[in-house]
Amino acid sequence: MGEGKILVVEDESVTREILADILTDEGYTVSTAENGYEAIKKVENGERFDLCILDIKLPEINGVETLKAIKKIDPKIVAIMMTAYSVEDLIKEALKLGAYTCIHKPFDTNEVLEVIKKIL
Repeated sequence: MGEGKILVVEDESVTREILADILTDEGYTVSTAENGYEAIKKVENGERFDLCILDIKLPEINGVETLKAIKKIDPKIVAIMMTAYSVEDLIKEALKLGAYTCIHKPFDTNEVLEVIKKIL
């Protein structure tokens, strides 16, 4: 069973809820945010996360900008980026900022869980 607190940031409610349910079933403590500002607010308010799963394409503020802001508040947080788009420049920028990897949607659940286990 998993151990750790994970923040899932995804604007598509179905994807966000499915991912949260899978991670909860695996034993992780999960918090969700539907946009970058909501995610930043959670970290600013003192919520501690071991891992952040972050969609690159979000409304208003993208995942890379969100990652920058979160890393300023909590430099130890590890991020996994995810995208359904070909956004190589944003992926490279996220990896430079310290993102662990980028997963392409639709993703294989077992693959995601393996990456999370490696990190945590």
